[in-house]
Amino acid sequence: MEESEWIEKVKNGDLVAFAEWMDIYSCDIERFAFQYGCSPEQAGEVAEDTFREVVQLMKTYVNEDSVQLELYKIAIKKFSDFELISPIPSSILAFEEDEQLHHQIVQLTSEEKLALILSQFHGMNDEEVAVIIGIPVDDARRTLTAAFDQLEGGNFGKRLEFLDKSHRRIRSMFRREIVFQDPVESLIEVRIEKKSMTKKALFSWIAGVSLLIILLTISVVTSEEYKRSSDEKYLARLKTSFENEMATKYMTLGLVEPKGEEQEFYSDMFGYDERQQFEGVTKKIQEQLTNNEKINRKNVQEQYGEIMGNLELPSEMVVKLLKKPLSDDRASSEVFIKAYINKVNWISDLYRVALYEHKGVITETVENGAIDVEELLQKKNTYPEEIRTVLGTMGDQNIGLVKESEWDYFHPIYLKNEVGLAIRDSIHEDFRGYLTFLGTNPFNYLAIQSGSTLQQTVDYIVELENTLLVDQQEDQLYQNVLGYYNNVFYDRFILNEDGRLTGSDGKLKKEYRLAWEKLANTGENSPSAYIMQQIVKEMEESDWETSDSLERLEYHHLYDAVGFAKRGDLQLFILESVMQESGNEVAVNNPEYIQEVERTYVKFTKGHRLNALVGVKPVVILGVYLYANEQEDPKTMWHLTNRESLSLTLNEYVTTWRKQEYQIEKADILVEEIGSNVLNGVPLTPISYEYKADFVYDSWLILDEGTGAWLIETAPKVIVKQ
Repeated sequence: MEESEWIEKVKNGDLVAFAEWMDIYSCDIERFAFQYGCSPEQAGEVAEDTFREVVQLMKTYVNEDSVQLELYKIAIKKFSDFELISPIPSSILAFEEDEQLHHQIVQLTSEEKLALILSQFHGMNDEEVAVIIGIPVDDARRTLTAAFDQLEGGNFGKRLEFLDKSHRRIRSMFRREIVFQDPVESLIEVRIEKKSMTKKALFSWIAGVSLLIILLTISVVTSEEYKRSSDEKYLARLKTSFENEMATKYMTLGLVEPKGEEQEFYSDMFGYDERQQFEGVTKKIQEQLTNNEKINRKNVQEQYGEIMGNLELPSEMVVKLLKKPLSDDRASSEVFIKAYINKVNWISDLYRVALYEHKGVITETVENGAIDVEELLQKKNTYPEEIRTVLGTMGDQNIGLVKESEWDYFHPIYLKNEVGLAIRDSIHEDFRGYLTFLGTNPFNYLAIQSGSTLQQTVDYIVELENTLLVDQQEDQLYQNVLGYYNNVFYDRFILNEDGRLTGSDGKLKKEYRLAWEKLANTGENSPSAYIMQQIVKEMEESDWETSDSLERLEYHHLYDAVGFAKRGDLQLFILESVMQESGNEVAVNNPEYIQEVERTYVKFTKGHRLNALVGVKPVVILGVYLYANEQEDPKTMWHLTNRESLSLTLNEYVTTWRKQEYQIEKADILVEEIGSNVLNGVPLTPISYEYKADFVYDSWLILDEGTGAWLIETAPKVIVKQ
C-alpha cells in the first residue's frame, strides 16, 4: 500500500490501517533512538511517544514532507526528554568491537551523529538527512564528512555493517498498545504494574537478585574472571548473545524453546538448525582457544550474522519484504518464500503441540472454519496463562485457529488475509504457487479446503503447476507441493465417489464440465491441461457420458506428466494403463510398462524420497528394483526396501552388494495379488511371474503406512533361473 493510501485511511479514522503502518516503522524509530544514545527502554518510550503524536498529526496532514521523514523529526524532539547512556552496559551488544564503535558514534556532536546514523543505518540520502535535521543540504554533507573524519579506520564500512546487524538484534521494548492509550491513563497503568507484581515476575526478580549475589560473591572470592583472556570473554559473550536471541524469539512467539528430550518430539523445529550451526562455530573457537590459536573474529562475526539472519521470525521477514519487494528478483523470491513457509510450518507445529497439551480448555463450538482469536480472548479470561500467551501471539505470525467436528482440540491455520496478498504482490510471479499452497491447505497438505469452488480450484491448480514447472530445485517443499497438486487434481476432479461428478441422467454435471473445459485450456505446456484435453474431447463425443482416457487415468499419471513437461517432452506422455483389465497383471515386455518403470526410476533416484512412489503399483516398484539391479545401483535398491526388513545400513549394503543375475525378460507376465495378506497388521502383496505356464512366487511387497508407498519386503531370489 502506498504511503498516501495509509495517510488517507488514517485521516478517515482507520486505526487498524495506522496500526499496520506503525508495525512497519516502529522498529526503525526504536533503533534510531538507541543508535542516538538512548537505552533500550528509553528507545521503546521514544517510539511510543513518537507514534502517539503521529496519530494526531496525520489527521490534519498536508503532505509537506514524507510522513516517514516526519517520524524521524518527531523522534529527535523526544530525545531531549532522556539522559543518554554511554557507554552502554556490556550485555546489550554481543561484541566488544560493536560496543566501541557505538560509543564513538554517541560521542559525536548531535548533528554529526544524526547525519551519520540516518545515512548509514537508515538509508537516507543527503536531501532527506537535511530535511530531518533541519539544515541546508550542503551543511548536511559537510556534517557527514566531519563525522567520517572522526571515525574512519580500517574496514570502517564493514564495521558499520556489523554494528547495524547488532542493533537489529536488540530486543524490542516498544509497546504497541501504549500508543493508543491516553497519556495519563498509561502512566496510571505503569504505576499499577509496578505496585502489583505477579508471582511469576516476583520469582524472576528473586532469581535475578540471587544470581547477581552469586556472581558478586564469585567476583569477590576469586579473581579468575579478570584473568580470562579477551578471546575467552568474547566466546562467553557470544554464547550469551545467542541464548538471549533464542529466548527473545521464543518469547515473541509466546513459547519456550524445547530442550533435551523434548526436541525429539519435533521432526523440524524453529531455530534447531541455527543452534546446531552456532554450536559448531563455538566448538571450533573452543578448540582454537585450547590450542592457543588466533581467532578470526571478523570471520566469526560474519558466520554469527548469517545465523542470526536465519532466525528471523515470519513476521520480521514480511516487514523486510514489504519495505523491499522482490517481485522482479526471481532468485531472492525463491529463497524468501521457501524459508518463510518452512518457518511458518515449524512454528505452527510448536503451536499445535501447545494447543494439544491444553485441549478441552477452549470449548467454543465452531462450524468448520477459522476463529477470530482476538474475539476469543475477549470472551475468555479464564484460560491458563500459557494458552493465553499462545493465543495472543499467534496472530503476529499470521496464524489463526481452526477446528473440525471430529477433533477435540484446535489446530493452527495460516490465515488468508491482507498479509498473504501483500506477500503475493511482493514476490516474483513464478513462486506465488507456494503461497497458494500455504494459504489453501492448512492440514498436512492432504486436501483443498471444502469452501473452495471448482473454478477457484482450477485457479489453484494452475498456479501450483506454474510454480512446479519453473522450480528446478525439487527439494522437500517442492515434493510436498507436487503431492498436494496431484491430490487436488485427482481427488477434486477425477474421483467419482458416490456419483458426485454425474447427475441423475448419468452425464457429467454442468459445473464439472465448465471446470474441466477451463482447465483444458490453460496452456500448451500444462500437464493438467494436456490430460484434460483428451478427456474433454472424448466426453464431448459421448455427450458427456464416458471417456476411455478418464477410465485409464491413474493416480500417478499427473506426476509423470509434470516430469515430461519439465523436460520439454510433454507430447511424448502417453495416458495408458500398464495393467490389463483385471487390474493386477502386466506383460513384462509391454512397452508402456517398461517406459513407466524407467520414468519411475528416474524420478525416484533424484532424491530417493518415498513420496515419489505414492500411487505407483507394486509391479512397477518391483520393476524399478530389478531395473536398479541392472543399472548396478545398490543405493536405490536399498531405498526401495522396507527399513524394518533390512539388517544393514546403507553403507554396509552398498559395500557388500553384488549384482543379481535376474532374467526378467524371460518371464511372460507379472501378477500382483492384493488381498487380505498382512504382516503385523500392515498390508502385504505377493508378486509372481509366469514362466512356461507356471506361476512362481518370488517376492513380497509391503505398504509403507507413513507415505502409502509400496516397498520391497522380500527381495526376489530367483526370477526365472530354472
